[in-house]
Amino acid sequence: MGDQKELLRELKRTQCATVLIDCGAVGVYGTGIISKIKVACQHSRIIVFCDKEHLPDSQHREIIKEILAIGVYACVMAPYKGWEVISLAGPGKK
Repeated sequence: MGDQKELLRELKRTQCATVLIDCGAVGVYGTGIISKIKVACQHSRIIVFCDKEHLPDSQHREIIKEILAIGVYACVMAPYKGWEVISLAGPGKK
């Protein structure tokens, strides 16, 4: 999606979605973006991609702690394997 408004508008149209978001976007829009996604689409699965190189940065670690507390589906640390992403983004349990 091009921006936060476009993402939220599209999510409101669906009942269930898997949202892939980079930790950099969370840094730009703030951790509130995760809460807004969860409100726009209550049954969404949010997968956040992070880079291990950011871990020494205490501000970045705090962002990760906050989004985990909000309740993201998964936080994937790079480098990651393709199968890891596919298994997380695949269909949920019925």
